[in-house]
Amino acid sequence: MPRPIDDRVGAHPPGSAVAVGPADAEPAVLQEASRQLTLLVIDGTEAAAGAGVDLGGGFTSARLAGAHGDRRDAVLAALRVLGVNGAHRLGDRTGSLVALFGPSATKRVGAAANTAIAEQRWAALQLASAASDLLGPEQLERLLALRAPDGIDPFPRGAASTLSGHLSRVLESCQRPRRLALIISLWDHVCARLVERRRLDRLPSGQTRADRIGKLRDRHRDHFDELILRQLTHAVGRPTLAAAARWLPPPWWTARELSDLLHDAIAATALLRFARTFSDDGLAAAAAKHHSELVAADACLTDNERTAAARRPEGAYSHPARPGCYVHQLVQRLPPEHEITPRTEIHVRERVGMARNYGVVVFDAVTRFVSYLDQPLHNCWDTCKPWQAAELRQWRAAAGFSRAPGSWEQPPLSDAHADSPTQTLAQRLAAVPAADPASVEAPHDLLWLADLADALAPFYGNESATAGHARPAPDLDYDPPAPDRPLADSVPLAVAEVAQLVAFGATPPPRCGSWSELVAGVNADAVIAEASVGAFPIPPEVSAVDTQVVPGTALSVELGRDPRQLAEWSGYMGNCIGESWYADQARRGHCVLMALRDKASGRIVANLDIRRRTGGWLIHELRARFNDNLAPALEKHVKQWVNGLTTPVPSAPEPLLPVPPVRSRSGSSRRSAAGRLPADLIVALVSAVERELASAPAVSAQRTYAALARGLGRPGQPADFDPDAAVIALKRVGPTKHVELLHAAMDAGLDLLVLWQATRVRPLAAAVGRLDPEDRLATLTNGSALPRTLRALVRRPEIAPAYAMDAVARAVRAATGELAGSEALARSVARSPSPELVCALAIATTCAPRSTTDNVVQLTAARKIMVPGFPATNLFDEHGPWQHALTAAADLGAPVQLFAERIAEHGLLIPAALLGNGGWPALWRRAHRAGR
Repeated sequence: MPRPIDDRVGAHPPGSAVAVGPADAEPAVLQEASRQLTLLVIDGTEAAAGAGVDLGGGFTSARLAGAHGDRRDAVLAALRVLGVNGAHRLGDRTGSLVALFGPSATKRVGAAANTAIAEQRWAALQLASAASDLLGPEQLERLLALRAPDGIDPFPRGAASTLSGHLSRVLESCQRPRRLALIISLWDHVCARLVERRRLDRLPSGQTRADRIGKLRDRHRDHFDELILRQLTHAVGRPTLAAAARWLPPPWWTARELSDLLHDAIAATALLRFARTFSDDGLAAAAAKHHSELVAADACLTDNERTAAARRPEGAYSHPARPGCYVHQLVQRLPPEHEITPRTEIHVRERVGMARNYGVVVFDAVTRFVSYLDQPLHNCWDTCKPWQAAELRQWRAAAGFSRAPGSWEQPPLSDAHADSPTQTLAQRLAAVPAADPASVEAPHDLLWLADLADALAPFYGNESATAGHARPAPDLDYDPPAPDRPLADSVPLAVAEVAQLVAFGATPPPRCGSWSELVAGVNADAVIAEASVGAFPIPPEVSAVDTQVVPGTALSVELGRDPRQLAEWSGYMGNCIGESWYADQARRGHCVLMALRDKASGRIVANLDIRRRTGGWLIHELRARFNDNLAPALEKHVKQWVNGLTTPVPSAPEPLLPVPPVRSRSGSSRRSAAGRLPADLIVALVSAVERELASAPAVSAQRTYAALARGLGRPGQPADFDPDAAVIALKRVGPTKHVELLHAAMDAGLDLLVLWQATRVRPLAAAVGRLDPEDRLATLTNGSALPRTLRALVRRPEIAPAYAMDAVARAVRAATGELAGSEALARSVARSPSPELVCALAIATTCAPRSTTDNVVQLTAARKIMVPGFPATNLFDEHGPWQHALTAAADLGAPVQLFAERIAEHGLLIPAALLGNGGWPALWRRAHRAGR
């Protein structure tokens, strides 16, 4: 009777690889079969054992019960190990082909598969096997002939059986010929993305090390400082400190310095674009493609300016202070039709290698200078002459626009001249549709700064920079934080993304010519918008006003229905309506958010936050762009309209879930009422909790806790909990262990912001908040000790997981408070700051006892309530981020009741470890940008 080599199969985990053969085999045969099995699965390919591979001596490979996947996955895994020469060990060839391709396993398909195996085109083989349920034999031959670009693997991991299910879900409604075209388009789409990703990843390797940026920044700053110091000396002679303090630059100075920075931005942009083409296609292609751009950028500097920028003071950095010097050298070295020699390439490579560093230095210099324009020293505009930059138009003629000028809604800089632009570039172009955008653009629009950010983005792995409109400068980020969800850079991930949306109820478009069109159609399906877990509840009486016109105005109403919509509004309005706090408030039904759009232009004029009151609604917040006040006449009409929104009273009001009042008995007032909770209340609570636990935020939070719980394993063997089990395991550990787990997780790369967002999810608290307005069950959610009868309630299997999640959320936040000054926490916050997290940590530090605040930085003086930075904030604004963060700071363990007293005593404090090179302004700017 056959038996496995190891009789102790119960000692192995489910799905383990085993060898099965004759019971009376000789020890040498057993040893050889064991060796062959080890070779088969040595590289983590346990799935190959399920293919029944011949191990010699009458033994074949197999797997214990509990293995994932099907026989096709096993055969594919085995073929990777065995190759063409060892494929005979799988037994009958026809049986293997049927396992891979089902009824479509013809001889021609087998021959095509054999060729793919011989050429090790495993991705094509796996894709064809996964698609065999949808395609015919001739179509499979087409897939088996697919070739990926050299060094590209569009199917690096994933099971063909899983992909098969996802493909069937997405493409089953398509006709068979269209299925093949879409799958080939999917292959091309993923390969193109991977090729582009490889090109972007290669870009930084040709650049000078980023740690030299500081030296270049010093050189650039000193060069610009020298110009204004020379002007000061010319004006007052040998300046004393008092004379310098009284001196104001001449009225044309701001335009002069901004023009110099614009010239540097154009030169840096030209260098960056040249460097990218040089890296991708070589020097000859870059010289031909970018010659006119280099010439236009070279015209920005005079010979004297280049000489001054190239002059190296003693001990200064060796590279010139301004990028235009290297642009000029490239123009001189690369005339049209010039023969490119190895010496030329070396010369060019050395200069182009500084493109990234010049770009960062100039970008930072421009944003810093523009942010200071409201200070007297930097607000010296000439009232007789508007700021102009003729070189900008020459640059546009050669380089064009990287962004559509008709969509650039950034408010222009305001100089003192009456002719300076006041409308955005998009508005000015809309007024004159036939005009050349280059002739309408003004340097005040700062679109040239967005060009620089877009040119920098590829050197940080991004196709373009993110942009938000703000005053005084656009909020640009060429290196934004990585998205929470990884990009679908493989065939299985790309299909799984779409299949998940289809499972939610989206319908693929019936006619689409490419995979990109299919994805766009699925994403645009209305079912997805309605099923979105982030959708906000809109009361019926308010939902009816969507698209209506506010009486007495030309403003139409657009209701805010999900966080993505708020983010889009915020990007144009330059306000904080895109922050998570507003989304949380709207998701809980505490407010309804709106955009009021001008019917003629379609642009948002104001954002509106309304809240329910007795018998109707009231305006909680009404703001124009950049938080300005709305015109009084418009504001009056909007207020009248909102006051007219009444809350309908149903004839027979019924609660969503019946919650009868708790009856009390005489003589038992000290006992908990939980033991006498009516059955209807318990049923209502169980139903509400189950809905909360099934929501996407709760599922996502459980996955995050599973990552945190990996630290509960042994050294070198991280624990692998199911998400729900991870929550229970974390609930059982003490505060000290939570601190250790959090520290280890951050060291391992877990983003604190992701964990912070997970701790916002309190399913039991959310359910109780909706069902128990009289706070009869508040003890369940505040972390205090439970009486005996309530302990019995939270042990119910329907409620226990929610109670555990609430407890873990409080414990993780308390651990965060313990690590407030640690380097691990500082690094994680610096990677992904958020307004609430940064404010909570600052409040906790401020409220801590004075003896524990050694390594801190004072952000405000004692009794000062305005916090600097962009945007500036008020510590005691009830609608501002600091007051909103008090609850979160209390979760960190801070005595927030002392906040006002501590501000009066020593001002606002923050751990020094949180502040990097840019200090508080850089941290707050990044947090504000991430929160939008």
